[in-house]
Amino acid sequence: MKKGLDKLAVVLCLFTGLVLSSCDDDLTRVGTSILPPEDKVTVYSDTFQMKASTIRLDSVYAKTTDCLLGEMYDPLYGTIKTDVFCQFYCEEGFKFAKTPYEGKVDSAELIIFYPYYTGSLGLFSYGGLTVYGDTTTSMQVTVYPVNKQLKKNFYTNDNPENYCDMQNPLGAVSYTAYDMTISDSLRTSDNFSPFIRVKLPADLGQKFYDETIRNPATFQSQSAFNKFFPGIYITNTYGSGCLIKTAGENISMRMFYNYAEQDAAGQDSLILAAQWFYGSKDVIQINRFINDNIDQLLVDNPAHTYIKSPAGVCTRLVLPTTEISRELDINDRFINGFTLNLKYLPEEEWNYAYSPPNYLLLLPEDSVTTFFEKGSVENSVTSFISYMATDGQNSYASSIKTPYGYSSYTRTYSFGNISTLLKTHIENSPDKDLSLLVLPVDRTYTYYEYSYYTSALFNSFNLSGVKIRTGEEDMKVVVLSSKFENKE
Repeated sequence: MKKGLDKLAVVLCLFTGLVLSSCDDDLTRVGTSILPPEDKVTVYSDTFQMKASTIRLDSVYAKTTDCLLGEMYDPLYGTIKTDVFCQFYCEEGFKFAKTPYEGKVDSAELIIFYPYYTGSLGLFSYGGLTVYGDTTTSMQVTVYPVNKQLKKNFYTNDNPENYCDMQNPLGAVSYTAYDMTISDSLRTSDNFSPFIRVKLPADLGQKFYDETIRNPATFQSQSAFNKFFPGIYITNTYGSGCLIKTAGENISMRMFYNYAEQDAAGQDSLILAAQWFYGSKDVIQINRFINDNIDQLLVDNPAHTYIKSPAGVCTRLVLPTTEISRELDINDRFINGFTLNLKYLPEEEWNYAYSPPNYLLLLPEDSVTTFFEKGSVENSVTSFISYMATDGQNSYASSIKTPYGYSSYTRTYSFGNISTLLKTHIENSPDKDLSLLVLPVDRTYTYYEYSYYTSALFNSFNLSGVKIRTGEEDMKVVVLSSKFENKE
């Protein structure tokens, strides 16, 4: 009878441990009904203290076509200035569609579209102008020629002076993101997309046409074209308070010319034509970020740390794995549960205050570089994406059950049971504490059979910021473990 009671106690203890840890780890699903009578399992619950700090994040890997342009100041997160290096796609064997009249190109311009964005998240659809800040603020962009080959260095801190002739701009224009010269009827039409137009020298267009005649081999490959025209650099040169979000494929050059054509009566007439070159994911697009006035975020604060995007700062968590290994006698215990939730403070109340990042990614600090350069996604072993966990019957077991990255009701980013990460580190580096980075990311996903599967993760290019609570109670973590104890 006592053996039966012991077994029942074991089952209840393990079940309680599973519930407490919200665990989807295979180890915690091992049933106790197969245990031989001579074995007994003891379940332990141990509490430890994490450490947290804010660290500088000068640049991030950014192989993506998304890009921001402009400058904006925030009283808490400082000033961010963003600009873009852009190459253009060249179709193999490119020629002008028509022969310019007398071989002359009349004008050239750069067009930067920042279209209205529509999409869906879960059951909800949304959309709007992809602009941060005051859309009526007067801004100015200036375009410079790139005169050296851009490196495939997709980090966000390249120096334009290494590539550009900063003394001879191609053109500049002032604008407001909300163009008040556009009529409401046009603005609300299906085909309208807001844009910035920068007039470029007509000589640039002439240079392109002349090259097609004199040296057509230039247009036989993308690499040959890039040597001829390495690209442009677009930067904000006046104004602060607004950022537009666009994509490389929405940046294009247009060259105007006239060509001669006979009408039905045999009369010659001149017809206006335009030749386009587009940005593309097949060529280099590099978004550069400069974060100023952020030193105050790096000052030690016992109450909270900071995370912002794009780049700037992030949060480092240090788990006391050496203490955990020592206290748990890791050689004869199984770690079954280690649930991590990060609470955050409310956002500021001033105009255009930063909102929390859509998602946070948790992974070891020494794996950040390879993770993004290899295009990895979370594996729920050594890397974890945040999700929205709720109480009650609708509680989510993992990120595949929700497309949301956090709960705005409880102000919590949930990572679930990360015990596999803890075990992996202790096995490989038992004498070294585990240092993790918490990074803001953008996530794309597919939906299949009521689950959301991550298809890609990128360092976030959305303007966002959040304060993670790091008080003593917030940094307490509970490790659930179990041990087989032989009965004599």
